Amino acid sequence: MTKTTAINQFSNNGMTIVELVVVIIIISIIGMVTMSRIIGGDSFNAIIVRDQIISLARTAQQNSLGRADVSMTITPNVGGDSVTIVTSYGGGNIGSFAAPLDSVSLSGDINDTDSCSVTSGVDAITSVTPMTLTFGELGDLDVSGVTGSTGAVTSAVRICLNDTASESICVSPSGFAYAGDCDV
Repeated sequence: MTKTTAINQFSNNGMTIVELVVVIIIISIIGMVTMSRIIGGDSFNAIIVRDQIISLARTAQQNSLGRADVSMTITPNVGGDSVTIVTSYGGGNIGSFAAPLDSVSLSGDINDTDSCSVTSGVDAITSVTPMTLTFGELGDLDVSGVTGSTGAVTSAVRICLNDTASESICVSPSGFAYAGDCDV
């Protein structure tokens, strides 16, 4: 056997880097299609709603600095299939967002940061009892809460999505909104 034949036999064993990359790409595509079928779009609705509430709360806080009270109102629509979040001040709207509420429930209250378990009545955010956060001219929270149970915020405002701490929002008395359970 000559040296050339030995090299040709050796180079024909195994996969080339191009073949390996193609196989990885094909497996990735199959995995993404499979995961999208298993997970579905509804599982991301709570995350989208949570992130938009946090974003608009931070916008409201920033816009309240040095001006009259700025409020943010979270109102599920009558059918419960979507939620409208509006930030406004005496002169008009600052921003608004409408998001689908497929498989998402909203609850929350002020100064009750222990858990996201639903208590009857006062903490359900509905079209009849929307949640309103009011930011003062220093960016801190003024009188806020679910309609019917508003008051001064001393510890925090808790907004729960699907009664789950990991999908909840906490707004500190200083007005800073963040994801997760309140740790005050």
